[in-house]
Amino acid sequence: MIREMDIKDRENIDKMQFELQKYFSEIDQTHESLPYKDMDDAHHYMQKMLDDVKNMNGKVFVSEENGQVIGFIQGVIIEHKKGDDEIYDLSRKPSKDGWIGLLFVKSEFRGSGIGQELLDRMKDYFIAQGCTSIKLLVLSDNINAIGFYKKSGFMAHDLEMVMKI
Repeated sequence: MIREMDIKDRENIDKMQFELQKYFSEIDQTHESLPYKDMDDAHHYMQKMLDDVKNMNGKVFVSEENGQVIGFIQGVIIEHKKGDDEIYDLSRKPSKDGWIGLLFVKSEFRGSGIGQELLDRMKDYFIAQGCTSIKLLVLSDNINAIGFYKKSGFMAHDLEMVMKI
């Protein structure tokens, strides 16, 4: 079942975020992603993400199975109106973008369609809010996530490149 996050879900979401950041730190070939020192770091990070949800017309949805939260997605909305940002206006069309900040499914539930269900629920929310696109950032080393997003209809648009010196 996919539903909006409730405050009682917070501890489980913090734990999943802790696991997600650990994974990022393990696959990031630039070694810029660090694991959290402890659960307090994950809690603090998730509080920032929840603050963004509150301040940017966003949502957090969770997937629940047998009373257990097994995945979540966090997204916000960024609107670019003509006249808000002169530099943006010179190079881009006005837009209302849904931004996915986090998507995580516990490893034992991956491949069962839960990630797609979460993504579809967020997409429906963004459509209902009048968004013109959905955007996200994905670590280039996260091959599984890139494959998932491509299969879901996303395409590479901007590419950030890094040279360690």
